[in-house]
Amino acid sequence: MQQLAQAVIVFAAYLAGGLSPGYWLVRLRTGGDIRASGSGSAGATNAGRVLGAGGFAAVLALDLAKGAVCVAAARHLFNAPETTVGLAAAAVVLGHIWPLFLNFRGGKGVAPLIGAWLVLCPAALVPVLLLGLAAYAVVRSFSMAGLAGLCALPVSTWWFVRERAGADLPALQAGALALAVLV
Repeated sequence: MQQLAQAVIVFAAYLAGGLSPGYWLVRLRTGGDIRASGSGSAGATNAGRVLGAGGFAAVLALDLAKGAVCVAAARHLFNAPETTVGLAAAAVVLGHIWPLFLNFRGGKGVAPLIGAWLVLCPAALVPVLLLGLAAYAVVRSFSMAGLAGLCALPVSTWWFVRERAGADLPALQAGALALAVLV
C-alpha cells in the first residue's frame, strides 16, 4: 500500500506539472495557443512575449509555485520518503515539459525546477541565480541566462548537501544533475 501511495504522489506531481498557466492565460486573453508564438514554448518567457511583463510575472510565479507545492506536499503533507520527494520534483518538471493535457508540448521546465529546489535545497539556488544574472548581462536573454544558471545546480546541490547525513543524498545530487541536463 505504501508503494502505491508513493506512486500516486509522483503521478499527481506529473499531472500538476502539466497544468500550464502560460497556455491558459494566453488562451483566456487572446484566444490563441501560446505554442504557436515565439519559441513555441508554454512557459513564462514566451508568455511574456505574448502578454507582456505582467503575463511573464504571473506565469513565472505560478510555474515556480507548482514546483514548490508538489515537493512541499510530498515532503510535509504526505510525509513521503526523500526518494519519493525527489521523484515528485522530477515528475513536476517532466509534466511541465511534456504535459499530458497539451499533447506533450509544454514549457522548458526551468521555473518548476527552481520552485522544487526552493523546497529541496534553497541554498543551492544562490550560485544558480548569480550565474544566471552574469549570463543575462552578457547575452540579454532570460531563457539562455536561466539555462546557463542551471548549469551550476548539480555542483551547488552537491556543495550544500555534502555534509548532511542520509542515504538519499546521492539521489538528490543525481537528480539535480539529471534535471539540469534535461532542462
